[in-house]
Amino acid sequence: MDKRLIKRLSILVIFLAVLFGGIFGWHAYIASKTEAAMSKAGKQRVTVSAVPVKRMQWSSELQVTASLKAVQGTMLTPQLPGMVTTIKFNSGAQVKKGQLLVQLNDATQQAQLQHDLSALDLDKTKLAQQRTLYRRHNTSQLSLQEAKTAYAQAQAAVSSDRATLAKLQVRAAFDGHVGLRQVSLGQYVQTTTPVVDLQKWNPIYAVFQVPQQELERLAVKQQVQLQVPGLGKRTFKGQLTAIGAQVQSGTRNVRVQATLDNPGDALRPGMFGRITVRTGQASSVLAIPDSAISYNTYGQYVYVVEHDKHGSKVKERNVQTGDSRNGLTVISKGLKANEKVVTAGQVKLHPGAAVTIAKDAGKKAHGKHGQASGGGA
Repeated sequence: MDKRLIKRLSILVIFLAVLFGGIFGWHAYIASKTEAAMSKAGKQRVTVSAVPVKRMQWSSELQVTASLKAVQGTMLTPQLPGMVTTIKFNSGAQVKKGQLLVQLNDATQQAQLQHDLSALDLDKTKLAQQRTLYRRHNTSQLSLQEAKTAYAQAQAAVSSDRATLAKLQVRAAFDGHVGLRQVSLGQYVQTTTPVVDLQKWNPIYAVFQVPQQELERLAVKQQVQLQVPGLGKRTFKGQLTAIGAQVQSGTRNVRVQATLDNPGDALRPGMFGRITVRTGQASSVLAIPDSAISYNTYGQYVYVVEHDKHGSKVKERNVQTGDSRNGLTVISKGLKANEKVVTAGQVKLHPGAAVTIAKDAGKKAHGKHGQASGGGA
């Protein structure tokens, strides 16, 4: 082989060796620096919020969405057709049972009543005469009986007239609130024409459904509480008054009815809210804020804060949860009372990470914790 060619190849080999050596050396240097930085970062403390696991009294409750329904409610309609001559109520007013709301034209019926009243007076006089004559033996028993029959028929005619007149009036069937008027003066209405909606709001029904597996927890007279969106934190109290007689085949749910006090008529039929049924006595449980619970493919876990001579660090621990209420969740397995769990800052953590507990955040979390626990007891 030509010596010049051998020399060129040697130079090329040496060049490539230097080039690749530099590249691999640089990557090794960068990797070592990155590892050192990560090691240094791993030793930095993460600031987190943490609260102790609390033991509290936790009542057995069932919470579902309920719809409100009037204890009494109907759309008033006329019993006879006719023309509206008088309207004696205002839309949205409160009315009493028997109060006249709408009067239909009754001129013909009033005239008939006067005619029949006159006939009644005449038949009454004839009956009195027949009785006097019968006592004097101046008339037959048949004539007396005919007078009695005529008088009774006259009474029936007057009663019929008065019943017809009553049917030409639309009156409140019970105490309650009327809705919007749906007829006008001079309007000719039929027996199917809606006049006004009448509803009784106090007390009021709350109707809801529960799964069949919850049926054994329910009983009539259990205490209930209702909160409705739009009415703030106001709570309405009552009790269960009826449980459905059958389980619906399509949903396997049971319809349940509660009766609630409605002070100030704040609740209206058609509203919905969250109803809580007290289904048993309170028991002692461990509870933590919902924000302390994280999730992975293995289930639910929390970061527990542990202390040693080097400071505080966290340990990941799987837990089993129970009911949730007012921002708190019951822990049935995995924690002990007074152990501290991280409630904020988990995204920066890993098992064994060194942490610093933020005092102000901890006090804030404690305050929320105490308030929620009071509501859930």
